[in-house]
Amino acid sequence: MLDKNATILIVDDTLIMRESLRRILLAMGYEHVVQAENGREAIKVLETSGKKIDLIFLDIVMPIMDGKAALKKIRETNKTLPAIMLTSVADKDSIIECSKQGITGYVLKPINATDGPAMLTDIFAKL
Repeated sequence: MLDKNATILIVDDTLIMRESLRRILLAMGYEHVVQAENGREAIKVLETSGKKIDLIFLDIVMPIMDGKAALKKIRETNKTLPAIMLTSVADKDSIIECSKQGITGYVLKPINATDGPAMLTDIFAKL
């Protein structure tokens, strides 16, 4: 189970999606949430923030640096960071490609306040 003191990084190019997921996590008791708008910003957070990131939610489709490229870059230096991919389409090829990079799981967007907590609890139980 994911510790309530864990620091979680949400990476999505849509502010509404980041904020929605952040609110769900806060309601679940996860108060340490960091956000990034794209893969490049996520890499910067991981390299320079000084905070240990315990889990990353990573959107697959984003401008500047997409989730697949960001995950590949992350895996060059961190093979164990739990990564949950976010996707608005059930793109099996992208999920398979990300699975080869060692993802923890994936979530179909949008994540809503009704179903989101139970879905995330199931994922966090496997960590």
